[in-house]
Amino acid sequence: MELEKFKDLHARFFGKSLSEEVVQSEEYDAYVDAIHEDEACYNWATAEKLKSRGFDYENYCCLMMADKVYQSLDEDGEIRYSDVDVVINKWDEGLYGIPIHDGGTSMIIINYCPWCGTKLSK
Repeated sequence: MELEKFKDLHARFFGKSLSEEVVQSEEYDAYVDAIHEDEACYNWATAEKLKSRGFDYENYCCLMMADKVYQSLDEDGEIRYSDVDVVINKWDEGLYGIPIHDGGTSMIIINYCPWCGTKLSK
C-alpha cells in the first residue's frame, strides 16, 4: 500500500471507536494488513504513536525495540513486571532483558536486538 494512502486510512481509523460495518470493510482490512505486512507503514504508524506519547524512540536500534520497551512500561514509566504480555525490558543502567514470567522479576539479559540484530550498547 502506498504510504500516503495508509496515512489517510490511519487518520480515519486509529484511536477511534469503529462500527462493526467499518471493521468488516475492505478498506479497514487493507489498513490492518499494511500495518502487519508493509514495513514503511508499520514504521510510520509506530513512530507516530511513540511521538504522540512523548517516548524518545530515536535512541533505540529499531522501532520494534522502541515499541516493545514502551509497551513494557506503566503510566509512570516503571517496568510492568507482572504483565505476561511484556516481551522485553530496559533498565536505567542500559541493560536489556527478556523477562521470565514465573511470578518474580527474573530475566535473561540480551546483548543483541531480537528484531534487527544490532549489538545493544549500555
